[in-house]
Amino acid sequence: MKKTYRNLEMAGMLQELQPLLSRRDIVGYAAARNARALSQSLTEYTAFRTQLVEKYGTPETDDTGHETGIISLKMDSPNFKAFLEELEPFNNMAHDVELMMVKYQDVIGLLSGEEILSIDWMLED
Repeated sequence: MKKTYRNLEMAGMLQELQPLLSRRDIVGYAAARNARALSQSLTEYTAFRTQLVEKYGTPETDDTGHETGIISLKMDSPNFKAFLEELEPFNNMAHDVELMMVKYQDVIGLLSGEEILSIDWMLED
């Protein structure tokens, strides 16, 4: 079903699918299809967000003080507010994405209540 979502919503949805991707049932299949659709929709957003992390983040170092090639941006960083401010307009950009829906009845007995709530956006009656 095609529906309009904001980038920030889709990023959260993509994250919610991660624990379900290893499943070998209808849930895993739908999770994989939806993860692909969401990832493709988020391509530019993810690239821009990564550039901002590189701009405002801090290079991580190993025990010897050499940079590992990983740049991280922690919430307690003095640069975190600037990162959020620059990312905000892109968080709220919305576009259509086509997702696979699964019937609630098809996940009963396969998923816990917590798991059902986490993917409620891809379940239908």
